[in-house]
Amino acid sequence: MSSFYSVDELNTLGLKSFGENVLISRKCSVYSPEKISIGNNVRIDDFCILSGNISLGSNIHISAYSALYGAMGIIMEDYTGISPRTSIFSAMDDFSGEYLIGPIHPHEFTNVQGGTVILRKFSQLGAGTIVFPSVEICEGAVTGAMTLVNKSLSPWTVNVGIPVYKLKNRKDDVKCIMMKNL
Repeated sequence: MSSFYSVDELNTLGLKSFGENVLISRKCSVYSPEKISIGNNVRIDDFCILSGNISLGSNIHISAYSALYGAMGIIMEDYTGISPRTSIFSAMDDFSGEYLIGPIHPHEFTNVQGGTVILRKFSQLGAGTIVFPSVEICEGAVTGAMTLVNKSLSPWTVNVGIPVYKLKNRKDDVKCIMMKNL
C-alpha cells in the first residue's frame, strides 16, 4: 500500500475538486474537505493539517507538519510551496482579554478577525514560517526559516526575521524557465 491516497480514495474524501497527479499523505488531516480545491501535480506530505476555505493551484508542494487554517480563505497559486512546520492563519482570536478564545465558545463571546492569505506564483515559505491573516506573499517572494509574516511581501524578494523584513531582492529567472517549457 502506498503512503499516499489512491485516486479512488481521494474521491471518497469529499474534496470540492482535485486534478491529476495529486498526492496526499494518508497521515494528513483534512477538515471541511468540501471547501478545499486542489489543482494538478500537488503533493501534501505527512502530518499536515488542511482546514477551511483553501484553494491550491498546480505544481505545489506542502511539506510535513505544515498547517493551513483557512477559516477566511487561503489561496496558493501555481508553483508555490511551503517548507516543513509552517503555519498559515487566515483568522485569529482576539487576545485582549475582552473575549473568550477558541472555537469551543459561542460566536457572540469571541472576536475572531482576519482575511484571505494569498501566495502568488513562484513564492515559497521557508521552514517554520508563520503567516498572519490578510497577508499577500507577492509573486516570487520567499521567506527564510523561522520568519513571522505579519505584513504583505513585495514581489521577488527574500524576507526574514521576527517580524519579517526584506533582506534582498531575488532574481525572477524561473519565469523564463517556465516560458521556455510551455
